Amino acid sequence: MGKFRCLSCKSEFELSEKESLMRCPRCGSRFMEVLDGTNRKRGKSWSSKSFSVGKSAE
Repeated sequence: MGKFRCLSCKSEFELSEKESLMRCPRCGSRFMEVLDGTNRKRGKSWSSKSFSVGKSAE
């Protein structure tokens, strides 16, 4: 369990860190701040630029 604060409605709540989709139980927002808990595994950062480039047929 971890303690979180919703960045939209400012409510504080606890959620299981094993949930795949974490949302505020009050307003349903996905944007939250971690107040207390272990770090979750995160995906790629928004600034990562990974893409594949195919060979050109020249």
